[in-house]
Amino acid sequence: MTSFAIRERDGSGGVIAVYRNGQQPSGVSTERHAWKQQQDRRRAYWFRLMSDMFLPEGYPSTVSSDYLQYQIWNALQAFCSSLAGLFASRAVLQGHGVGNASASATNAVFLTVIQDVFSRLTTVVAGYYLGTSLYPEAKTYRLLADILNDAAIISDTLSPHLAHLSLSMSYPFVSRTDDSWLRVVALCMSGAFRALCGTVAGGSKAALTIHFATAGEKLGDVGDLSAKDGSKETVLALLGMLCGSIVLHYVHSAQATYLVLLSLVSCHLTANFVAVRVIAMPIFNRQRASLAWTAFRAAFDDEGNPVTKPRVPDYLTVSRREGIFTNPARIPCYSQSSDASALCALGISFSSLSRPTTQSTGISRTFRASREHRWHMDDEQIASCVEVFTGEKYILWFTSDVSTTGCTYPPSLGAVLKDGHGTLDHLKAWAHAHEVARLVCRRRNPSGFNEQLAVVRDALTHVSRMFPLFVDAAKVAGWKTEEGALVGGSPVTIVIEPPESTIEDRKNI
Repeated sequence: MTSFAIRERDGSGGVIAVYRNGQQPSGVSTERHAWKQQQDRRRAYWFRLMSDMFLPEGYPSTVSSDYLQYQIWNALQAFCSSLAGLFASRAVLQGHGVGNASASATNAVFLTVIQDVFSRLTTVVAGYYLGTSLYPEAKTYRLLADILNDAAIISDTLSPHLAHLSLSMSYPFVSRTDDSWLRVVALCMSGAFRALCGTVAGGSKAALTIHFATAGEKLGDVGDLSAKDGSKETVLALLGMLCGSIVLHYVHSAQATYLVLLSLVSCHLTANFVAVRVIAMPIFNRQRASLAWTAFRAAFDDEGNPVTKPRVPDYLTVSRREGIFTNPARIPCYSQSSDASALCALGISFSSLSRPTTQSTGISRTFRASREHRWHMDDEQIASCVEVFTGEKYILWFTSDVSTTGCTYPPSLGAVLKDGHGTLDHLKAWAHAHEVARLVCRRRNPSGFNEQLAVVRDALTHVSRMFPLFVDAAKVAGWKTEEGALVGGSPVTIVIEPPESTIEDRKNI
């Protein structure tokens, strides 16, 4: 008789059963991990059930290495937030007049409607202005979302006390009154903060979910991971409500309420900060690309020739140096005598490089009364600039005021993307901006268009020599160079067409 064995594995790759020769039940044996074998079957069953309920399928091989640590701190912050939210809810109900026979339900409805109007309008405005920034700067907005949530909780908690305070322009500036508009302002601000939190948290959470599901040994299921995260948050919210009900029973005075609320908010923000810090994303955004390129560039001389073996730090090292609330457009100037930083925007409109600007003339420079208009670049200068970037999918130039006396220091740069651009083009444009900032800082203030063009051309020559080595070293360090978050959304692009005379000549041939 032919013998055979069929091994059954779970989503993480572990063997859960072996079937031999089709014999049942004696032919069926179960092989479990060492940690499962040390437990009795009942405990192993419940542990596996809890894992299946709250951990994504195939854990841990289907999630990134920072997932578990992030979830621990995320659970702590969610519990603190749920607990603090009960104090805010009680304060809002007190402000609406719960327990007060003279309170009007109609007034409470009107206040709720006003708060809801501010909340919905804020959602629309926030989505318009912040939508394309959420994915590239997911860690920043993830922490900002909880700061806004705490601001909403504090505004709600203060609202019933502000109902009895009034502001005035004369001393003592603050006086007591029976009904103040400050409570309405606090409730409207609370609604706006909560709406901002929802918009920011939704976009940043989606980016982090994709990171957790795609950075593991195996490709995870984004939908399953999101659903399991929702289950955990539901349970934690329930636990927070139960514990909060007990705490609310013993905390009544304003002093005790603010003391407990301050403790919960502090714990909430601390847990969020640590949770964001443990995230290590293997894709470049502008700040991570700056840190990686700066470390890589240190192995080259001023002309872009290697002095030592160039290396790119891995994303775990970069994540420990990554700041949370920093300007992502900032580029260090590499000047020992100055802490100034250049700025660079990717994916801007071409008109930002060639639009007309105003310049004060004569004595009006002092009073800013009379101005004359002139262009950043004329047609001949634009053609020269375009020629430098013939083989590139972008055009990099100064967006600060360009005149015969030179550009402003530190420089402000902008990159216009060409049709067909890709992730590596974004990364090269960002590295090119770093090199331009380096040269401008060393030459201080290049005067006139020709010197500025020479700076851009020299920087492109250096970058073109170093960039292929940088990409190879980044791949070795574990970076996903085929993915990127340097440019959010769908930026405007340009297509450089030949002159009309050239087109006519081709038609006549």
